Amino acid sequence: MVKIELGDLKDKSEDLVAFLEKRLMIKPSIEGSTIILDDTKSKVKLKKSLLKAYLKRYLHINELRKNHRVLVKEDEFRLVASKVKEKEEEG
Repeated sequence: MVKIELGDLKDKSEDLVAFLEKRLMIKPSIEGSTIILDDTKSKVKLKKSLLKAYLKRYLHINELRKNHRVLVKEDEFRLVASKVKEKEEEG
């Protein structure tokens, strides 16, 4: 079982579930701001690297990739806002 913590992107949970279901052939469930992928009933074991790539792809398609990152810790994925370093303008 894999958990995806959405953080401030919880309003996009339905869209992300549809995106992942189409690609992974697993029906995700939503609990609050967390998406749960239960691959125990599936014939194919879910690869973390593939899931991370799909999450990055989702962020890219929805133009969120510049502002968000995908962090992985064991069976938990987190979509977090990136800390943007502002460059000081010289001149």
